[in-house]
Amino acid sequence: MRLSLDAVEREIGRLWEAEAQRSQAARVELLTLVALVSERRFLERAQRVVAEVVRAFPSRSIVVTWKDGSENKLTADVGLHYAGPGGAVCGDAINVEAISGGRKWLPENIDRLLLADLPMCLWWVGDLPDFDDLFDRSVVSSDLVIVNSSEMDLRDLEKLSNIAARSRGRYAVTDLTWSRLKSMQELIARFFDDELARGYISKIDRVAIEFAPREAETDVASTQAALLFGWIAHALNLRPDGVQWKRGADWGEATLGRLTVRFDHRQRADVVSGAVLRVTMEGGGARFEVERLEDPLVLRWTRDVPGAPMASQMLRVSTLEESTLMLRVLGRPRRDPLFEKSLHIGSRFVRPVAPRFSSPPTRL
Repeated sequence: MRLSLDAVEREIGRLWEAEAQRSQAARVELLTLVALVSERRFLERAQRVVAEVVRAFPSRSIVVTWKDGSENKLTADVGLHYAGPGGAVCGDAINVEAISGGRKWLPENIDRLLLADLPMCLWWVGDLPDFDDLFDRSVVSSDLVIVNSSEMDLRDLEKLSNIAARSRGRYAVTDLTWSRLKSMQELIARFFDDELARGYISKIDRVAIEFAPREAETDVASTQAALLFGWIAHALNLRPDGVQWKRGADWGEATLGRLTVRFDHRQRADVVSGAVLRVTMEGGGARFEVERLEDPLVLRWTRDVPGAPMASQMLRVSTLEESTLMLRVLGRPRRDPLFEKSLHIGSRFVRPVAPRFSSPPTRL
């Protein structure tokens, strides 16, 4: 049953009262989780992820969508989250739909639905729009803002970097794609655990990154590959200024000071779009490589340093569902300076080859 937003709290109160009479359940909620779903094709996925998160992290969820229509309107459906069929209640669920110009009213009306004195997490589901202030208006009340840059174009990394810079002192920004890179980063860092290998850091003069492109990909690199290189460049103490690019249909190569960086597309259907498949670093006769094998959960770690032979190692990494990544960042809702620095460097590095923003819509 569709309700006006004025009736939402009253209906939720009625549902909790009925649940308390049925099961004597206490009402426990730790935060408000707001999901702004930028495209309706993402709605079912967003609702599933939110329900999985709330089972582990009792919360009020507000899932918001919008569509065109003949009248400006905001309506909502409400219900309760349950840990499973017949299980304990673990939060309340509000699904808000904006029709036509009602979308402009969303930020203020979402604020009315937030749980008082509890944190608010905002999850933007999908690509960041080029000319739209809904995101900027919605983050005002947030404590944590979550995005997934794998759903964005390469040019959006610069926009995301600017958002992170503006957020300081107000809210934390985190990226599920960055969280997905942790295993790869840990393996790369292991190359340089001993003093002999660390001596080759300053000698690295070539980095190659293979990634699985999205369907009909035209960007020179995926956002995940660009983020990973931003982290590598930060570790190598490189600045993105003065980068020179050349590119083909499915590759790109950049010169950054003493370093040559190459990105190669490699089609692969069993990994998330944009996933990094191989990272190779070479210099001074040493070679370091992490490669995803035929089994997408198995990574091969290879270190070849002159005078210090070492056998390759195979490591199995866990699959990271979106809900798992969400729970990780909710468990540590704070700024990540390393992410922000890597994002800044990576976005500036790819800026010369990232598509330009589309033209703003014509105003009638």
